[in-house]
Amino acid sequence: MIMWESIFPTPVMRSSIGRSFTEEELQFFEAMWTAAQANVTNFRSADTHVLDAPEMESLRAIVADHVNQFGWKVISAHPKHSFYITQSWVNFTQPGQSHFRHMHTNSLISGSLYIYVKKELDSLCFYRNSPAQILVTDDQSNPYNTPVHRVSVDVGDLVLFPSSLLHDVEPTTGGHIRVSLAFNAFIKGELGSEERLNRLVV
Repeated sequence: MIMWESIFPTPVMRSSIGRSFTEEELQFFEAMWTAAQANVTNFRSADTHVLDAPEMESLRAIVADHVNQFGWKVISAHPKHSFYITQSWVNFTQPGQSHFRHMHTNSLISGSLYIYVKKELDSLCFYRNSPAQILVTDDQSNPYNTPVHRVSVDVGDLVLFPSSLLHDVEPTTGGHIRVSLAFNAFIKGELGSEERLNRLVV
């Protein structure tokens, strides 16, 4: 009998805010677009702490709750630790634009909240951090050999992942402007111990 086990899996948390965006929130995002600045291959808000705005109070609470769930249930951090959002910004990807492949440094948990996308066209692409040692002609794609995993996204979806995970957005194919709110989060509290010579207070 042959048994397969997945060892050291990479966690990606997918959820939804469970409601529509309010008119105030949509107007806030529209204002971000009017003041957006060029990124490498798309545009982003000039403000890099958008979740701190009063208009974002409700969404910030939702995002913060999901960040803590990821920290406590996935990382399995002790309840004495807490997690906090360090930066947040809005990405605007126009028709035909993309978002280059990257990871988020100086961060532990990253994520995206989707403001305006089309489920049948838009996705978030994740890549293996370590390339295959030997490339063969595979018979079929499976979780063990695929170099990329695409997560289809819809309006109101919230996707969280380890900040070290490579990801990008492929060139958009619709006639719409893709809008997402991205964020980074870190841990705070006392890590390690004096006895293990790895105590760190953050």
